[in-house]
Amino acid sequence: PRHMDSVLDILDALESPARGGSPGTAAALGRGLGVCSTPGCRAVLGEPLGTPERPPALTPGQWQFLTELLRHDPATPELGAVLAPDGSTVALGPLLAGIEAGLRSGGFGPPLPTLDPPADPLLAVTIAEALGTSFLLAQGGDNNATTLGPSGCWDDVENPQNYTLRGPPSPVPDPVAIGAMDGVIVGTQLARGPLPVAELLRGYYGVGNGSEAGRAPSSYRRRDFGALAGQGRLEKEVAAVLGVLRTLSPSPELLRDIGTREVAAVARRAAQEFSERYVECPAIVPRCQWGARPYRGTPAPLQPPLGSVFLHHTLEPARPCRTFSACARAMRDMQRFHQDTRGWDDIGY
Repeated sequence: PRHMDSVLDILDALESPARGGSPGTAAALGRGLGVCSTPGCRAVLGEPLGTPERPPALTPGQWQFLTELLRHDPATPELGAVLAPDGSTVALGPLLAGIEAGLRSGGFGPPLPTLDPPADPLLAVTIAEALGTSFLLAQGGDNNATTLGPSGCWDDVENPQNYTLRGPPSPVPDPVAIGAMDGVIVGTQLARGPLPVAELLRGYYGVGNGSEAGRAPSSYRRRDFGALAGQGRLEKEVAAVLGVLRTLSPSPELLRDIGTREVAAVARRAAQEFSERYVECPAIVPRCQWGARPYRGTPAPLQPPLGSVFLHHTLEPARPCRTFSACARAMRDMQRFHQDTRGWDDIGY
């Protein structure tokens, strides 16, 4: 299944010293497979050494699974994503780039270059370049172009195999945004001292479907990312990485006729909209993600502005749900009761 647990099993094998592994093995493989394919990321982490071969620690099946997830294709970003135990969908590209930047900041591996103009390498390879590129594309073309999102849905949340975006992808669809936030949070931890990456990620995402004792730390990624990279800092880093891109040869076409003021305006808008959507707002779980049945009739959408809004309690289970799997199951139970027993078109609220 395309679940984070499957990836962590592979990381365990890659990091095993008995099999010649180390904490940076997965990140290096990712870069060789195309995870770090953009000009800014390569300026920070360097050029890949070449197409890697299957490490002896991995079975052919594991290697095929990993290469399918890590081969970068901007046209199909959903192919590089996995379902995490907290119910979020995480793109592995920005996560692994953040892991490598964090390890190297912490002294594990070759030192990171000093960027000119000064830019934070961790934010550059995870979110700043992607954000700046997305908003530059929108400014240079169709003003109605999508700059962030969309979200998507899995075919089966218990055994995820296929993920489908719910609209035309931007350079920063939801899985990329989530993977980038996780890359910043995990990379920051690794910069304080190299840890076994698989062990760190198991603690961050939880095991299986999470811990019944409480929510996994990944459930609080929006809060934690906001503490590390608030809107002001994010704006500064987007502007800085666009400045770095301008110094590369050849300079990206997007920046050819863009002046300093326009770069500042793009960075401001990008940081504001990203912060509003992914930091200030709570994560919304779409119906398809928790396995909702179709609405029975024809729903009549409410038209804003609304005169008033009521927040209604739901079923109070004997054991509160603390995992995505358990909460999704409780939602399906409630819908089944309202449709089959009450005879309503959907959940009554």
